[in-house]
Amino acid sequence: MRHRLFKLFNKFFQSLLSVVVRAVITTVVFGACVVGLAHYMGVPLPSADEVLKEFEISRLAKVLS
Repeated sequence: MRHRLFKLFNKFFQSLLSVVVRAVITTVVFGACVVGLAHYMGVPLPSADEVLKEFEISRLAKVLS
């Protein structure tokens, strides 16, 4: 009985992880395409440093700058 329960949870978490990884990859690719298209069209975009400062992530902004 425990083995079946373990297999059931394992399959569930494996499919859940697969969906999450797919969603993250899709979001990153879509975001890169939107930013690339906006840059190509001449839309002024803030730098990563400006975005980090805007969200007040000062420690992370200092490390990345």
